[in-house]
Amino acid sequence: MSTNRKTLRMPITNVFAKGGFSVTVNLGSQLDTAELVLDTGSSSLVVTKEAYGAHIDKELQPTNYVQCINYGMGGWYGPVVKTGVDMLADGPGMLLHAAHVSLAVVYSKDTFADADGIIGLAFHELNDGHNLEDYLLGKDVTPATTYPWHNVEINDDSIKGFKKFIRQHPKSELKPYFTQLEEKGISANKFSFVTRRSSIHHAEPELSQEELKQDPLNCGLFILGGGEEDVDLYEGDFVRIKVIDDVYYNVRLLKVKVEGFEPFDAPLLAGKNLKRHRSNAFVDTGASLIVLDNVIFNYIIECFEKINPKFKQILEPFLSFEYIEEGISLEKLELSEWPDIEFIFEASVNSSDDEVSLFCRADDYWQVNAPQHNQASFKIISQLPGWPDQSILGLPLLSDYYVIFARFENEYGDIKFAKAKI
Repeated sequence: MSTNRKTLRMPITNVFAKGGFSVTVNLGSQLDTAELVLDTGSSSLVVTKEAYGAHIDKELQPTNYVQCINYGMGGWYGPVVKTGVDMLADGPGMLLHAAHVSLAVVYSKDTFADADGIIGLAFHELNDGHNLEDYLLGKDVTPATTYPWHNVEINDDSIKGFKKFIRQHPKSELKPYFTQLEEKGISANKFSFVTRRSSIHHAEPELSQEELKQDPLNCGLFILGGGEEDVDLYEGDFVRIKVIDDVYYNVRLLKVKVEGFEPFDAPLLAGKNLKRHRSNAFVDTGASLIVLDNVIFNYIIECFEKINPKFKQILEPFLSFEYIEEGISLEKLELSEWPDIEFIFEASVNSSDDEVSLFCRADDYWQVNAPQHNQASFKIISQLPGWPDQSILGLPLLSDYYVIFARFENEYGDIKFAKAKI
């Protein structure tokens, strides 16, 4: 594996994760190559058993831990091991020895799409592991490690059943990948993104996966340890949004304004919801949609229909979400008729203003040539069933920006946005 360094710029693509962006990594002594989704909405590093040959990895260190993680869509479980993870680039990579890696031995369909797993870039609170040492010793398993997986031997292999099983066993917060990387001095305590899309761009019908990967609109950059010094990637000044807690990259959404209308006050969390979820919104690079609190979503749809009553019919297929990307004929859509949407946030303490704005343009929340050539997909949905009154600010809001997750600034960090050059 390669020499470590402080900053690494890596190409990323949205083709494998069907909208989310993945990066190529090497795992273990065999340098198994995996495409892992970059996700600021979770904290575990997980790879499928098909992509990572754990049984021949000479660097693998078993642990007593297992993980079981559910996302908004999909989930998985399996043992936690330690091994080397190396980020790949044109030059030297960025190697972390003994990283916590979860091996997904069971996962639901479409959890990873065509990717091989996920790198969670959020904080420790989302990275729970359950210690099965006492359980394994009770079965006379020595050493009491969860890898090899046959040591565990449970009867119910469903994700729901496994989660019920592990709740009986001690829980600890495991150090996430990026936290380990920063604490060992391998990377500065920040990372950055350039992304152009939140859906795969199909320039022509029936393109192969390799042809889709060559489309510049399906490409981006992930910069480990990089930030404002990468001046070739942005122009103009940064706006700084305050991260107010570290469950996710929690931010406080103050208002939403559709161009031509009065701003709408975003509901704030209170009571038990506030204690549990910390804020009314978070920034999530693993989300290919913007998921809005129902009242905010309804405000936006009402504004659209006031601009043009025909918009109601255009939006009809997107008013309920069935966990699959929908499209309408591109000829039905005239992007110039659709307004900008302004999202107004509590600013960083380092900002000169109390509020700062990000703009989501029509060609960000409408993705053309998606999910197929000559179709268009609407990328804003209302909150998912069972989800709290909390907005998930995914890739459509980030697409015009160079975005820095500056974790070192202030108590929980800042997220900085400047106009992207590429």
